[in-house]
Amino acid sequence: MTTQTMGARDEEFILAELDGALSRSNATLKLGENLAAGTVLEDDGAGKLIACSGDLATDGTLVTAVAGILCRTTDATDADTDVAILDDTSAVKDDLVVYPTESTAGGEKVAVVASLLALGIKVR
Repeated sequence: MTTQTMGARDEEFILAELDGALSRSNATLKLGENLAAGTVLEDDGAGKLIACSGDLATDGTLVTAVAGILCRTTDATDADTDVAILDDTSAVKDDLVVYPTESTAGGEKVAVVASLLALGIKVR
């Protein structure tokens, strides 16, 4: 008999939505993005969301603050796509969040976690 293993499920990264708050919002994922649930997002400057770049300012903060975390795996390769994002009071599981790639200098993940905390999202 073949053994099959289930991978991570959409929204599995969410540990809790705290204080009875509405922790999710509707947003638009930009054309060309194909992202897994749990991907940290930023605004592209035109009101559409893209994967967080992790670009750091000289003070170690993100150049573009985090907008939230993608709730469901979404393929927006062919068109802008409406999505749900986690963007308020909640807790998420660190090892299931998709962060930007760390550079050789490092510090991207620390800056992203700080930006998430500013939204009220605690990384555990």
